[in-house]
Amino acid sequence: MQFSDVLKTRVSTREFLERPVPEVAVRHIVDAALYAPVGMHRYETLHLSVITNREVLERIRQTVAKATGDEKADPLHGAPVLIVVSTSDTGTVGALNVSCLVENMLLAATDLGLGNLYVRGAIDVSSKDAALAKEMNVPEGFTPMASVAVGYAASPASPRETPKNNVTKVDFVE
Repeated sequence: MQFSDVLKTRVSTREFLERPVPEVAVRHIVDAALYAPVGMHRYETLHLSVITNREVLERIRQTVAKATGDEKADPLHGAPVLIVVSTSDTGTVGALNVSCLVENMLLAATDLGLGNLYVRGAIDVSSKDAALAKEMNVPEGFTPMASVAVGYAASPASPRETPKNNVTKVDFVE
């Protein structure tokens, strides 16, 4: 897929099929994260947890359902893969670095024809449960900040003709 098509096709998937994602595709998505820019080259401040274990994914769902009071809540929308990005940086740079990794993974998943979703709130809630954070293989001293849910979309996206964002003002300073 051409890069411009990837940008136009990337949308938030909110209904995934139960079909497993091939390991080679997951590795490709993870590799894309490793090409992301990281402030001051502090790569050691980042950690990826690739979760395909259905019980751990269900525990994340249950933790969010309990926190929100909505027993039907499924912030992962049935995705079979969740890639959690954690950082040991406590400042703004850590969160920005996490976002760079996430964006690369979202675009890589789209390029492979896979549905994807930026998941933030569910990770914040889940990270407060120390036992669950351990199940997610989050290293001590790291905080899960965001994640990417990946799978086959129930309704694959087509490229958009215009951006969804038509309100952000752009000024050119020449």
